[in-house]
Amino acid sequence: MYKTGTMILAVAMSAMAFSAAPALAQDRERTSVEAPDYPRGAERRGVEGYAVVEYTVSPDGTVENPTVVEAQPEGVFDRAVLNAIEGWSYAPAEASTEGLVQRFDFSLGG
Repeated sequence: MYKTGTMILAVAMSAMAFSAAPALAQDRERTSVEAPDYPRGAERRGVEGYAVVEYTVSPDGTVENPTVVEAQPEGVFDRAVLNAIEGWSYAPAEASTEGLVQRFDFSLGG
């Protein structure tokens, strides 16, 4: 993450919804999580916002098919959240867990 002056950057993550099989989704323990970096261009311009990503977790625990399904402003935080979530991993399971949704909030504070 990148700091300028007295600005404190924050990226918050919150789970919004789970798949059609919520018990299975809740049983998938995250074993590696990385917060996205605040895009430098957005930081320089003072842009805040969010991005929502939908994804699948394979039986071996890797994230597959992450897709930004909502973002404000559009296109500003997409690459940062996709880069971060592609590095996540979960505990192995017998089947894939589909339809996981994660919201990432980007805010500048001081």
